[in-house]
Amino acid sequence: MGSIRRVLLPILVLTSLLPLHVPSVRAASQTTITFSVVGGGTNGTIGLDAVFGTSGGGGAYDRMVRWDADNRLWNYDQVLGSPTYGWRTTATSSLTVPGAASLMRLELYPHPTTTCSGANENDACYWLTYDPWTGTSGGTHVQVEPSMGSDWLDVGTIRFPTIGDGVAFRADGAIVSSSPVAEGRVEIDFFQIDCGWHQVCQHPLTNEKGRALGAFGTSKSKGARWTAGVVWPGQYLINVRDTARDIHLQGIVQIGRGNIPTIDLDSPCFGLDDCVSQQGSVPAVAGGFHPTTPTRILDTRKGWGIANGMLRFGDGSQSSTNPLLRADDTANHDLRVLGVGGVPESGVSAVLLNVTAIEPATNGFLTIGPRPPGRGDVFDDQNSYGAWPDASNLNVRAGQTAPNLVLARVGAGGRIRLYNYGYPLHMVADVAGWFDTGSSVTSPGGLGFFGVTPARILDTRNGIGGVAGANRFEAGNDRAIAIRGVAGIPSNAESVVINITAVGPTGTGYVTAYPSGSSVPDASNLNLQRDQDRPNLAVVRIGADGSIRLTAREAATHLLVDVQGYYAPANAGSRRTTTMNPTRIFDTRNNVGTNAGRLAPGETRTVAVAGVGGVPINATAVYVNITSVEASSWGWLAVWPTGGNRPDVSNVNWPGGTDIPNMAIVPLGTNGTIRLYNDPGVSGATTSHVLVDVMGYVS
Repeated sequence: MGSIRRVLLPILVLTSLLPLHVPSVRAASQTTITFSVVGGGTNGTIGLDAVFGTSGGGGAYDRMVRWDADNRLWNYDQVLGSPTYGWRTTATSSLTVPGAASLMRLELYPHPTTTCSGANENDACYWLTYDPWTGTSGGTHVQVEPSMGSDWLDVGTIRFPTIGDGVAFRADGAIVSSSPVAEGRVEIDFFQIDCGWHQVCQHPLTNEKGRALGAFGTSKSKGARWTAGVVWPGQYLINVRDTARDIHLQGIVQIGRGNIPTIDLDSPCFGLDDCVSQQGSVPAVAGGFHPTTPTRILDTRKGWGIANGMLRFGDGSQSSTNPLLRADDTANHDLRVLGVGGVPESGVSAVLLNVTAIEPATNGFLTIGPRPPGRGDVFDDQNSYGAWPDASNLNVRAGQTAPNLVLARVGAGGRIRLYNYGYPLHMVADVAGWFDTGSSVTSPGGLGFFGVTPARILDTRNGIGGVAGANRFEAGNDRAIAIRGVAGIPSNAESVVINITAVGPTGTGYVTAYPSGSSVPDASNLNLQRDQDRPNLAVVRIGADGSIRLTAREAATHLLVDVQGYYAPANAGSRRTTTMNPTRIFDTRNNVGTNAGRLAPGETRTVAVAGVGGVPINATAVYVNITSVEASSWGWLAVWPTGGNRPDVSNVNWPGGTDIPNMAIVPLGTNGTIRLYNDPGVSGATTSHVLVDVMGYVS
């Protein structure tokens, strides 16, 4: 626990978890609390915090006593000396404070005795501070108040979490960081609390009087490890301080044998399940890419990822005062992405997901971003809600299944949040890869992004990449597509970035891209609608033979494949990806990044990216979501780096009258800009509004 000091925690932590009825307390000139200690051969110090009405608590202790190895209690003078903290005076069995207290809390710190020459309380070493890294017993706190009945001031027996008692255990965990973890960099305060009536968790132990006994303490990190000392299993309020960056978080975690949280200093919530920011914020980090075989981690139809049905309207916030309803709505919008689908439990900055809306009942759109750290009261289950990004990831049309690739920063609790601006709908999500936090220890081998001049490597309408003439994919067809050595893709490329476009599908169905040499995954990259041309970006791991495979299911379709770039080993720290909250940088409807007005037939516009919306001036490529809004008729749009020739490929295709998004990863050109071209279409008169939302960048 380090030196004896007050743990900076709310004094009324447990009060809110007790019945609301509080019996009247007769005014008194003093309040006396009685208790006994079973120390198991330990000795130590006991501090009393008293609250009077709504004042007091949380500062210096109101009174202090000690116990010895024989479990006797002693008053002592509180004259600070070195290395002692006062000397015993008289025996006692109680603590008294002036005034009528409305709450009393005892905090008991055990001290070591093994280094002392004997059981002499006047021996200076007898009062040395407990070391949570080596001690065999941990601290205990107990809190009482009038609502417990007329004998509320009779605490009964207090014991300690002790190795060998059959329940207690040592809670040591790991720390991960992209920067060195110096000795003592991370400071921890931990404090066991009870469950609320609506929660499912392990309650604290109780004594013969029914008083809850909770473990607590203070520690500093050693190397890349932290400790909670010796504790009992249960729910804990935890304060974490990264002293190197002066970032303080307070959170709530569950701790048990084999369930010790990893503190991730690059995570928005330090890897905690729930947290509020008290000072500073965790900056986004640049990470290398780690491809995975497409794996489904969300399917609301089957209860995967989100178990309580369709994705509802909103972001999961609730005005109801019922905590069960609030928890249910939160669970309906927050998706855990760490520890599933090949994504590690920690050291992850972002995930790459293919997200699909299944046959929505109405038009609408979805925005996907990190679950934010909370603000204010950690016990307020609505503390993480607030303003949501003015951006979109997926636009949906009634009755049509639609996908889009999404780059999402991982938020608090290893989760991302789904905001649905529309009627409830079913959702699926397939993970395509993840980005690390730049630590060579926890995630070596991260790949960098390399852009290429966009090039078409497959077009089944005219034989590019296949047999000349009509060569569409029939339902059930599965073909290999050569990647390495094609369109500037080198032999060391491990994943390829491709835009896949379905042209003239014969019905509803889907297309899956996957590594050559592996089995067809239960995932999809592109969903088909009869006679509708639709694109979707895909990042696909390349097989050992240098190829990927495409398979069409349930309907026939022509397919186009355009290469945009690849991921390959890079020099340390270079070409890494930094993920942002979705940010709109271009909107032709309202003068954001451009003059208001639709893109005219054949018009090209420049989009400023570097130095805009949080993208640094030295960025070399950008992850953007490009949305065509209310196009007048069939058409398509292309995007490329400023200064280069417009490629003969498309990024967004639309049937007209709809809102169609597609993600693109685009190298930045002259002055950190990109260009957009609106094709005139078959009519020669196609116009469209266009939105550009940035999700990340490469530097």
